Amino acid sequence: MSERFLVRIATDPRIQRIAWRPMTVVFFGDSDMDVELVYKSAILCDVCNSQVYTGREDEEGLPEGYMVCDNEYVYEAVCEDCRKRHFGRLPVYDSLEEAERG
Repeated sequence: MSERFLVRIATDPRIQRIAWRPMTVVFFGDSDMDVELVYKSAILCDVCNSQVYTGREDEEGLPEGYMVCDNEYVYEAVCEDCRKRHFGRLPVYDSLEEAERG
């Protein structure tokens, strides 16, 4: 597994697109399957469920949001408090490009 790092959601448009991408929900019935897209109204910390700041005007005052990443995957969103508590030793970058440069 690659080394993990954090990217601020509010400062990277690519990370913002990933965070705001609709969820695909699949429902299995007796004989059919329904697929729906669920559009997000907020991005929540995957650890504590608090809403995080992603750069939108109506989110000012919310805790900074970060995505936990490595060189292959984007794993989860975390708030500032959970970043400090659980990911405090990981480097923080403003963009994926900055992380790639090291």
